Amino acid sequence: MNAITRRTTVAEYLMRRGIPADWRYGSPLGRVAAEIYRQTYRREPGRAFRFINGRFRRVMAYRPSETHVLTAAWDCYGSTAGRTPAPAVPARRPASVWRGSGDAMRWTPSSAPLRSHP
Repeated sequence: MNAITRRTTVAEYLMRRGIPADWRYGSPLGRVAAEIYRQTYRREPGRAFRFINGRFRRVMAYRPSETHVLTAAWDCYGSTAGRTPAPAVPARRPASVWRGSGDAMRWTPSSAPLRSHP
């Protein structure tokens, strides 16, 4: 596969920007890029195998004509990652919700929307 048709991953894009490929915000940046790709093209991004942490893993990969998605993700997320204050942590639930026992089996989920783990 020559350099012209090779697909670009988030790690390769980060290295081109002068950031280490194992940047701690690389994975969330990749999720933002994939979401932008889905909204733009109405399909899943392509995938490629890359050797990561001792084994081959399947990662999202973008054609040269699609790298604008990575730039948009960087503008949306990457340029401010790690420099903005963390979002406010919601206040703890009142003790009455826990029924005073602290027993995990009595926990009830909140009605807040689910969020993905970073």
